[in-house]
Amino acid sequence: MRSLSRPFLSTFVNRIDAKGRVSVPAKFRDILEAQGARTIYARTSTVEPMIEAGGPEWMAHTYSQIEEHDPTSELYDDYAMSLLGDTVELTVDSEGRVVLPEGLLRHAGLDEAAAFVGVGSHFRIWEPKALEMRMVRARRSAAEHRGQLRLKNGGGAHD
Repeated sequence: MRSLSRPFLSTFVNRIDAKGRVSVPAKFRDILEAQGARTIYARTSTVEPMIEAGGPEWMAHTYSQIEEHDPTSELYDDYAMSLLGDTVELTVDSEGRVVLPEGLLRHAGLDEAAAFVGVGSHFRIWEPKALEMRMVRARRSAAEHRGQLRLKNGGGAHD
């Protein structure tokens, strides 16, 4: 298991202004700064209408996962294109905001507000109502499958 400086936790909803700027939650900015950055790496999710984002530790882990595989395979190329080619670097300004590019806003259906959800090594940015629906599904699934979460290498269950 890789070591994290501090996990991204909790959910925060912030308004998006007319210029597409949104405040990054202060707790998230603190974690980014502890990683030595005022930069967020962000990309469209390949599975949900939301944005995957994180700091340099998350980006380094993503990059190393891709680089561990055969660079001549088509699958390697697909992952590199979708996970690295779609990633943008967003600089946190002096007021703690980032400008979300139009493509990210459109993919996540963001307009007036953005919900930042910490998921440990990184965070996700959702349209608030879409997040509410996703959280209902996640809680239901967690309750139905309690005790079935397994370690990556086939170890025992965790509650």
